[in-house]
Amino acid sequence: MFPVLLVLSLGCGAPPVQAPPERRVAAVELSPADLEVDTRSSGGDGVQLQATVTYDDGVVEDGTTQVEWGSSNETAGLVDATGWFQPATDNGGVTWITGRLAGVEGRSTVTVVWQDDRVEEGADPSLFEGTGAATPASLWLYPEDGVSLPRNTPGVNFQWAAPEGVVPDAWQVRFRSALTDITVTTTASSWTADEATWQAIASTNAGGTVEVSLAMVSGGQRYEDAPIRVTVDRFDADGAIVYWSSSASGFLRIPYGQVAEPFLTSDQTGSCMGCHAISRDGDIAFTYDGGNGPMGIKDPDGVDIVGHDGGLTGNFKAWSPDGSRLVSSSDGVLSLWDTATWTSLGTVPVSGMATQVDWSPDGTLLAMVLPQEESLDWIFSGGAVAVMEVLDGDRFGAVTVLYTPPAGQNAYYPAFSPDGDWLAFNVSTGDSYDDPDAELWVIPTRGGTALPLDRANGDGQRTNSWPRWGPLPDDEILWLAFSSKRPYGAITAGNPQIWVAAFDPAVADLGLDPSYPAFWLPNQDTAQSNHIPVWTR
Repeated sequence: MFPVLLVLSLGCGAPPVQAPPERRVAAVELSPADLEVDTRSSGGDGVQLQATVTYDDGVVEDGTTQVEWGSSNETAGLVDATGWFQPATDNGGVTWITGRLAGVEGRSTVTVVWQDDRVEEGADPSLFEGTGAATPASLWLYPEDGVSLPRNTPGVNFQWAAPEGVVPDAWQVRFRSALTDITVTTTASSWTADEATWQAIASTNAGGTVEVSLAMVSGGQRYEDAPIRVTVDRFDADGAIVYWSSSASGFLRIPYGQVAEPFLTSDQTGSCMGCHAISRDGDIAFTYDGGNGPMGIKDPDGVDIVGHDGGLTGNFKAWSPDGSRLVSSSDGVLSLWDTATWTSLGTVPVSGMATQVDWSPDGTLLAMVLPQEESLDWIFSGGAVAVMEVLDGDRFGAVTVLYTPPAGQNAYYPAFSPDGDWLAFNVSTGDSYDDPDAELWVIPTRGGTALPLDRANGDGQRTNSWPRWGPLPDDEILWLAFSSKRPYGAITAGNPQIWVAAFDPAVADLGLDPSYPAFWLPNQDTAQSNHIPVWTR
C-alpha cells in the first residue's frame, strides 16, 4: 500500500498576507500639567507624574513607563525613568518636565518652592501667635527697599531696630517669592544667612525679586514694618575691586564675592600709595607719598616697573584700552606717556587747566575736568566735565564740554561706563575733595541731559565720591562702585566705605533715574576708611 500524500495547492494569483498598519504617536500629555512642590534641606516632597499617549487611530494608552523622561532645570529637581520627580534640597526653581515618545513630547511645569524655618538660639516663634493686629513701625535699617544685587553677592546682613523705648522679645524676618518661603525667628537685631542659605535664595530667585517682611513682638504686642524688595540679578558680577584705604596707606582688593586681601599696602611696600589706575593687563599706576608725589608703576605681582625715584609725575591717571599709553595730570597739565619705555610723548593740548582724566573703552575719547579755579589737581572749584577726541599718531582733537555746573557748584571725577555710552561723575557745592553733599550723576558720552542718580545717592549728605564702573556684564544691568560715608545700618557711620549700585541703561535712555539703592560691598573692614574703587577684570 502506498502512502497518501496531502498536497496543499495555493491558487495562482492569491492576494499576499497584509501586515496591520503601524500606529503613530499623535500626542503625549503629562499630568499634572502644572504643579507646585515644596522642598527643604531635610528633604523635598516628591511627586509621581503620569504620561498619556494618544495614537493617530484614536487609541489612548498609559505611556508612563514608555516615554523618555527629562528635566530642563536639574538644579530644581530630577525625574527618573518612571516619572517620579524629586526636588532638590538646596534651592528652589522652575523646571519643565518632559516626556518624549517617537519624537512627540509632552510637558509639565513644576515649581519648586524652597522652604525653611530657622529658629535662632533663645528665640520663641510662639510669641508671634495670636498677637492680633500689628502696629506699623519703622524698623528696617539695612538694606534699602528696591536694592538690586549681583547673583554672587555673599550673604547680606539684614539689620533692624526697635522704636525708641520699646524692648523687643523676638524678631521674625520672612523671605518670600514664588520660589522661596523662609522664616527666621531671632532675638538679635540683624541676621546674615550662611553661605549655603544665601546662595540658595540668590540662585533660586536670580532674575526675580524677593519680598522680605519684618515683625517684632514686645510684651505681647506685634509691630511690623513695610516689606522691602530685593532684586537678584540673573548673572554674577565679574572681576575684583581694588580700593585705596587711607587706614592701610595703600590698596586692598576684593575679588567680587570673596574676602578682602592686602594688595599693595604700606606694610608690604614701606611707602604710602594712592590715586591708582589699572591697565587691562593688571599693571597699576599710582602716586607715592600723597598728592604731588612721584608716580610709580608696578606689575600685577607688585614688582616695580617704575620705582619711587623713576622721575615720573602724575596725580590722576588713565590707561589707553590697549595699555600702550597713559595720561597723567600734574598741576593742571596732562602728560602722555609711552608705557613700553616710560618716556614722555609730550603734553595733551588743552587750553587752561585740566585734571582727573579717564579713557573711553574704545580708545576714541579722553574725559577730563576743566576747573575754573584750581589750587591742586584734587582741590578746585567750578569744574566742568569734558571729552576730547583721541586721534591716530598720539594726536588729539577738539574738546567738547558735556556738563557745566550752575554757579556755586562743581563737577569732577568723570568715569566712562564699560559700554562707553555714559560718563558718571560727581557734583557738589564745595570744592572737589571730601564734600559732604557730593552726589553721583551721569551724562551721555556724546552729549545730552545730565541725570542725578537719586536712588543711589540716597537721602541727606553722604559724601558719595569717585564713581567707577564694573566690567561689562552679560546682562542689561551695569554696576557702579563709589565711596560713601552713609551709615551701614547700625554697624558703621562716618568713615567712608565702598558701596555699589545697579544702573539700568534702558531707563537712562528714557531720561529717568536709572539707578537702584546702593548696597555695602561685603567683606570690607568697617573700621577702615576706603576710597577710589577701581573695578578690574
